[in-house]
Amino acid sequence: MIRAAGGFFAVRDAGGAVYLCRARGRLKLESGSILVGDRVIFRPEEGAEEPGGAGEGAGVIETLLPRRSVLRRPPVANVEQIVLVLALKEPAPDWQLAGRILLQGEREKLALLCCLNKIDLADAAEREEAAAALDPLPYRLLWSSAREGAGVGQLGEALRGRCTVFAGPSGVGKSSLLNAVHPGLGLKTGTVSRKIGRGRHVTRQVELLELPAGGFVVDTPGFSRLSFAGLEPDRLGDLFPEFAPHRESCSFRNCNHIHEPGCAVREAVFAGLINRCRYRQYQHFWKELNDKER
Repeated sequence: MIRAAGGFFAVRDAGGAVYLCRARGRLKLESGSILVGDRVIFRPEEGAEEPGGAGEGAGVIETLLPRRSVLRRPPVANVEQIVLVLALKEPAPDWQLAGRILLQGEREKLALLCCLNKIDLADAAEREEAAAALDPLPYRLLWSSAREGAGVGQLGEALRGRCTVFAGPSGVGKSSLLNAVHPGLGLKTGTVSRKIGRGRHVTRQVELLELPAGGFVVDTPGFSRLSFAGLEPDRLGDLFPEFAPHRESCSFRNCNHIHEPGCAVREAVFAGLINRCRYRQYQHFWKELNDKER
């Protein structure tokens, strides 16, 4: 399924034809039960034309096939990789939101790539600050400028043959980067509001786009908030991969790495082996999850 709007679902078959489908039975009744990226079994309806003439025909979705992964924000299924896009400037990096997106990827066991865009606007100090935040993490880091073409070739190679979702706040240049990688996509782009310092929403819906070089990419609306629905506090530490080398040395097997004595993770933070900003994020997220439980 490549797109959803107004209770209809655009489904692309193996030959590339697109059918605008309705959901059948319980799938129709369950709100949000079908996501962009879902693999489905559908029945074409002969003689029916898609409203607006944008597709090949119409049909009915009868079965939703098992998912390999699912994200709730952005709402998409069966992706293999997240590209976290942040701007070095205009707007400034939102590290809290970045941390939440990375946790989503870890939770679904997806490949993660951090893309720092608009390097043409940043000075040396701003680049150093961003590098200090992301270099210690076990994720591939790519520096880019959609305007100047920096990093575009590397990004294109990273997308080849995979199903990737672009995630990040509005205004960081997600659509601009995709247009730079594949100009034929023709995605709309916007500007950053000077008044509020954030991007204006240009991408209005989640859509699965086929790439000429192979693979698919999901362009998504930007967002500023992301919750951890269904995540238990005791599992949070498992989603910080930099904690892994130290967790086994904690004095307590069920250590939450917050205030327990003999915590090897906290000792690693004090020794400079774990990024302090990331640990502060962990503390903030842990408190958020515990407050929700109570």
